[in-house]
Amino acid sequence: MVVSTDFLAYRFPNKDIVKNRGRIQEVFLSDELEGFIFSHFSALQAYKFNVLEEDAEIPSIFHTYPFKPYVYSTREYLLQAHSFLNGMAQFQIEKAVFSRIKPYSFSISKAYELFLKLCETYPKALVYLVSSEKLGTWIAATPEILLEAHKSFVFTMSLAGTKKSSQFSTPWGEKEKIEQQLVTDFIENQLKKVGAEQIELVGPYDYQAGPVTHLRTDVSAYIPSGKIIDFVKVLHPTPAVSGVPRDAALNLIASVEAHDRFLYTGIVGKISKTDATLYVNLRCAQLQNDTAYLYLGGGYTLQSIPELELDETENKSKTLISCMFSVNT
Repeated sequence: MVVSTDFLAYRFPNKDIVKNRGRIQEVFLSDELEGFIFSHFSALQAYKFNVLEEDAEIPSIFHTYPFKPYVYSTREYLLQAHSFLNGMAQFQIEKAVFSRIKPYSFSISKAYELFLKLCETYPKALVYLVSSEKLGTWIAATPEILLEAHKSFVFTMSLAGTKKSSQFSTPWGEKEKIEQQLVTDFIENQLKKVGAEQIELVGPYDYQAGPVTHLRTDVSAYIPSGKIIDFVKVLHPTPAVSGVPRDAALNLIASVEAHDRFLYTGIVGKISKTDATLYVNLRCAQLQNDTAYLYLGGGYTLQSIPELELDETENKSKTLISCMFSVNT
């Protein structure tokens, strides 16, 4: 296979691995959209993978994005985090997500080997590997469902609040409980905005995602209009990746974060006119030559301590790094 051809491999939970050759196309999120899609964090830019060949061979060369993302030093991160907290207080933001990028030594030539390792290690996650001229090469093992839909019935989740899985017996703090409730309330309110009925909440409960455990609440509902994309548009980006109030949090993120989130915290998955299985693009990395750039976020409230939030992002990085280390050795 020549390098100019785009490649996509993915594995949904309890499903077989799919490997396709094709071409990434820029699209708009609309009722007519069908296929495997990606979006930027803002969802203003979206991409569809047009399949040319199914059960494709693994490419011998993977695409490399021409620009490296900006990486904070520890000192820069802490300074920007304090600025972020000041902005939250100034604009009365209850919760907001501040992210960073962590480089890790890893050869892009081992991308598919890493994909297989992630599939093996995280059977409950959506695992994907995409390599394209437009996007470069990205890989992820994301645990967070944005939306599952069949006709007018929808399922989503509120996944917010994090601690080490090794601390399973440690009680949840007030900060994590507030963070979880803010996200759950937002989802319920957005469902009501699109006329949803029969809204049901189950949780919050502990949900382990490899090295970290989250608080999770499951949300199901019936949307009489049957327009899945309408709910996607009002739901994304959820406070789990942006904040509350959302518009104020998005403005703060844009003004303080030094990097472009690109595909991180965007939408990824399959959609059709009547069905959808869409995830939030978390635990992801962009692969460039001999470096993996891991995108990591921490949910800040006014009670947050930047040093602890930095530790949280380090714990989240272990989802990918543990598998990269295994592939490297």
